[in-house]
Amino acid sequence: MAQVSRLVASLLLLQIYSEPVVAASLAEAIKGSLAAQDYRLIVRSGRGGMAPGVVESLQEEARTRCGVRYLEGFGDVIEIGKEGDFERQIDYATRYNQRMLEKCMPKAIAR
Repeated sequence: MAQVSRLVASLLLLQIYSEPVVAASLAEAIKGSLAAQDYRLIVRSGRGGMAPGVVESLQEEARTRCGVRYLEGFGDVIEIGKEGDFERQIDYATRYNQRMLEKCMPKAIAR
C-alpha cells in the first residue's frame, strides 16, 4: 500500500512540474512560428487529418489556406496508458491552432 501511495504522489508531482514546461514550449512554438510567418496548423496524422481547435465547418478551408504540419506521435491511435499524453497533445494543438487561425484566417474566425 505504501508503494502505491508513493507512486501516486510521484505521478502527481510529475504532472504538476511538467505543465509549466508544456506551457513554455507552447508559447515558444507560437512565438517562433509567428516570427517566421509560418501559420501552418497542427493536424492529427491518420484518418481524417483533423486540426484540433478548428470548427468542423472550417476544417478543409483552414487546412488548405494555412497549411498543415504534424507532431511526432500525434495520430488517431491512442495507446493504452497514454491517454494523458494524448490529451496534452490535443490541448497543445488546440491552443496552437487557435493562435495560428488568428493570423491565417482572421475574417473566418470572426464569423
